[in-house]
Amino acid sequence: MDDAKLKIQYLKVNFIGLALIGSVFLYAGVVEVLKRTFAPFAGFAGLPVAQVMTLKYVFVALAIGDFFLIKFVPKILGARSVQQLIQAAIVTFALSEAVALLGLVLFLLAGHAMDFYTFMFLSLFYFWFFFPKYQDWEDRLGAQPPRTATKV
Repeated sequence: MDDAKLKIQYLKVNFIGLALIGSVFLYAGVVEVLKRTFAPFAGFAGLPVAQVMTLKYVFVALAIGDFFLIKFVPKILGARSVQQLIQAAIVTFALSEAVALLGLVLFLLAGHAMDFYTFMFLSLFYFWFFFPKYQDWEDRLGAQPPRTATKV
C-alpha cells in the first residue's frame, strides 16, 4: 500500500478515535445533567455502601486489567497489515472507552460523580497513551519482509 492510501486509512481511524473520545465527554454531560436533575442524586440502585465499595474495587480491577489487555491487542490481532492495524486501533479505542463506561455504570448505581470522573480520567489517559501513531504504522508495515512471487 502506498503512503497516501495508508495516510487516508490512518486519518479515518483517527476520526473514529476522536468520536469515541467525544462520547466520553458526552457521558460527563449525562452525569452532570443527572446530578442536577435528581439533586441530591444517590444512584438508581440504592445499594448499601459495602456493595458499592465491592463493586468499585471490581471495576478498578477491570480497568487495570483493561490496560494490559490493550497492551496485547496488537499481538493478539497480529497487526501486520493495514486492516489488522485498523482492527487493533478500533479495539483499543473500544477498550479505552469501556473504562469510562465502568465509571458511568458505577455513577448510575451509586450516585458518586467523583467515581465517574476518576474512571473518565483513566479512560482519557488510555486514549492518550495507546492512540495509534502514524510512524508506528509505517514502522510495522515497513518491517514486513517483501513478498516474493512464487512460480508454479
